[in-house]
Amino acid sequence: MPVSNYRPIRLVCYSLVLWTATVLTVPSIAHAETHKNIVILLADDLGWGDVGFHGGVAQTPNLDALAKDGVRLNRFYAYPACSPARAAMLTARFPHRYGIVDPVRPRDEGLPASEQLLPSAFGKAGYRTSLIGKWHLGVTGDNSDPSQRGFDQFYGFMDASIDYFKHTGMRGQVDWKRDGRTINEDGYSTDLLANEAVRQINDGDKHKPFCMVVSFNAPHSPFQAPENLIAKYRGRLSEREATYAAMVDSMDQGIGRILEAIDDNQLREDTIVVFASDNGAARLGTNEPFRGQKRQVYEGGIHVPCVIRAPGLLKAGTKNEQLCAIHDLFPTLAAATGVSISSAKPLDGISLWPALVSGKATPRTIVIAENDHAIIRDDWKLIQFAGGGTELFNLRTDPTEAKNVADSEQKVASQLLSKLTQYQVIVQTDGPATEVFETLVAERATPKVLANTATEDLQEGESLATASIIGDAKYGVLGDPRVESNGRGLRLLSSQDTDGNGVLAGEASLTSNDVSPDQRWYRFYISGLAQDNFAVDQDDLYLKVEFFQKNGTDSLDLIKERIYPQVLQEREDFFDKDTNESLGHATWRTYAMDFRTPFAEVDTVKLSVGFANGKGQEGTSEFWVNSINIKPIDAPANYQAAKPNIQDFPQPDESELVALGGRWYFNPKDGQRQAPKQFDYTNSDQLLYKTDRYHAPFAGNMSSWLRAGYLDFNGDEVTKDKHKPYAVIITFTDEHLVMRSRNLPNHPTATFPDRWRMLDGNPSYIKEQANTWHIPLEPKRDPDAFAMDEKNSNQALPMGAIGVATNGVIFFNPFDHIFETDAVWRLDRCCGHPSPRQQYHYHKYPVCVKTPWSDEGQSHSGVIGFAFDGFPVYGPYESKGLLAKDDTKNPLNDFNLHEDADRGPHYHVTPGEYPHIIGGYWGEIDTNNRPGRR
Repeated sequence: MPVSNYRPIRLVCYSLVLWTATVLTVPSIAHAETHKNIVILLADDLGWGDVGFHGGVAQTPNLDALAKDGVRLNRFYAYPACSPARAAMLTARFPHRYGIVDPVRPRDEGLPASEQLLPSAFGKAGYRTSLIGKWHLGVTGDNSDPSQRGFDQFYGFMDASIDYFKHTGMRGQVDWKRDGRTINEDGYSTDLLANEAVRQINDGDKHKPFCMVVSFNAPHSPFQAPENLIAKYRGRLSEREATYAAMVDSMDQGIGRILEAIDDNQLREDTIVVFASDNGAARLGTNEPFRGQKRQVYEGGIHVPCVIRAPGLLKAGTKNEQLCAIHDLFPTLAAATGVSISSAKPLDGISLWPALVSGKATPRTIVIAENDHAIIRDDWKLIQFAGGGTELFNLRTDPTEAKNVADSEQKVASQLLSKLTQYQVIVQTDGPATEVFETLVAERATPKVLANTATEDLQEGESLATASIIGDAKYGVLGDPRVESNGRGLRLLSSQDTDGNGVLAGEASLTSNDVSPDQRWYRFYISGLAQDNFAVDQDDLYLKVEFFQKNGTDSLDLIKERIYPQVLQEREDFFDKDTNESLGHATWRTYAMDFRTPFAEVDTVKLSVGFANGKGQEGTSEFWVNSINIKPIDAPANYQAAKPNIQDFPQPDESELVALGGRWYFNPKDGQRQAPKQFDYTNSDQLLYKTDRYHAPFAGNMSSWLRAGYLDFNGDEVTKDKHKPYAVIITFTDEHLVMRSRNLPNHPTATFPDRWRMLDGNPSYIKEQANTWHIPLEPKRDPDAFAMDEKNSNQALPMGAIGVATNGVIFFNPFDHIFETDAVWRLDRCCGHPSPRQQYHYHKYPVCVKTPWSDEGQSHSGVIGFAFDGFPVYGPYESKGLLAKDDTKNPLNDFNLHEDADRGPHYHVTPGEYPHIIGGYWGEIDTNNRPGRR
């Protein structure tokens, strides 16, 4: 590469603040003094608007005084979740570099022992170091305990959260330790943590400086506080809001005692105090005026309060507009105290001490991420969503991120996306930036729109040169050009961990806008060649289509189909008995999947070919692709078009209806006077539900088939299809609609993907059930309801059934296997699959190709089921051509619920980044059904 070409690369490195020297030293600078004590006070899930100096409800006089005596960092960013934020603070490195992408689970490795941590550096400089409070960076392994990671003392808990009074974790075990030993103590955890900090300040060696991290669990859930503090806010706030305010108040009082201990020991002038939150508020707190919350990279999830007090060094009572992040604290405090950082790994944090001393902001670019990524450069912020799409905001003119200007500022968006893409490659390799960028120029490029691919004539894989590539995949020459003529293309590498993350998986994607509402059926096909040693477990070589609206900026859904069985079949078909070799490695084949766009709003599709669970052996263990194409096709002959518009349902004579309770009515016929004792397939059209109109949601949905291959009620395999006319039976009591269901889907289903039963024993067959569900006729609002977070880690929704569809099939929350795996990867084309008990159930929104609720959005969607709190679940459309999630006049809340005068409160199944059926129970869960929460 010519020398001149290094200049833009070097500028990119500086703009991203990547330090790649093998030994990095952060020296002290003018005005910095050595041997200053360090106290870092870290709140847990505290929002920007939760503190008094930002207008919070809770009383925080001690934090307000700290802000008055220190410097308020108005542009301080943390990470969207607990573990990444804490890891970044202790390492000064982007946590994705070492595998901490989201909250660390008990079985995860946690923070690798190879990472140098802040306490080690300060310990080497003569500091006594301690962690008081929450760790949440791993509980397994020899080096999981903080006292083994550079902290001289550890007092607190290891996991994500604890009971504030019992000190027990999520599994009921006591999680309260001192230096590696579990201890039993009485008291409110916030008080105990503050007391320990005061004790260490009072009793510590006065001849050695100390570096103390006080990591409160307040105000993280569970929401608990001393009764006397709750009473302080009760009356003007709801009970849960009063409890939350009391938790913040208690933490402020504890911080007050710590600051008082510093003063009592005459250490105020010799101590730098930092206060910050690890991420934005989750549920009860407030991130106002910012948009978003914890687990999101909108400002509300990552823009948090921060104060630094350094008497005599920093000007008290000032505000600093320097763009900074939690991973900057380590090098900044090191510079302020003269502590050296020697790192063999690149750091992402830099010392901002000069900017704090001068009060002047310097240009800066930072990247913050969980699953979604945000890159912030001065006033501009670009968000790249994991599900696809980007948004651009000018934070100076639009700090609340109300207006996405990606379309009008395409040049800025393109530049930021390019830098972010480069940075993501750097993170994957965790190597020197110059080497990474050389690789980037040679093998990577930013995504390109694949337009009119059916008619393009780019030869030998050249059309794939700009594919977006992640993981163990490359673009380049296919095979040995000296003996083969395969041109260029994509290479999926099933035995080479090229990105060094310990997982053999890769994917390549192109985007196409060659879709329209007038054409709904398409064929996605590739030309591929599997080398003999290419191998994956669980048939996990796949084609994937992701759907977007609004010019590709808004994710709607995805479908995925495995093609590895075809590879195995072709290897068998092309096996040459004479040579004892397969000829499959020399034969290019077409691999295809037919699909229907699930919504008329889809205007962009992302086409991907990829693999996971690679297990290739040595040799040529690659799958080659030299073309990716899409073309329109006719609807299959067996496809059943959408049902008639719900507005076509004939309206009854209201004067003749018999009220059954709630919104339910019986429509008499042929001189009937009384409602029947039960409703079934014979009279389902007479059971009416009132929304803005009357309609019969159970009509045509109460019969089903017990298919050959299913198990009957006794567990015996069915050898011949059996009609089950009474698959659903409904009766009424004074308080409930009682549904008895065989839980048999009344629609043809596809092959269930998890036939290997690798995840949690999910089978590929269905068993007839005998379920009874009680749906309240008069659902009641739960004043203590709280919505689920991104992965339901707060367990706002239970595992198991959370509601029932009008065909009697239950639906679960979006996740399988506790709350960590989105079920989307193994759903059939009706958005369902069986459970380990062979109990078929839906996930997500049941609006797929073969569903009985196919909904083309010609009016507002009809009722498709009921949650166990009694509120109805509607399809995805709010009105003709308007998805409920896009309705700004009557927006959905965090529960995917809203209300109007005609329909009352009701949920919508909503497409989107997190495909929730409901986002949590809005109402009180009926006790006749399964328990709603822990």
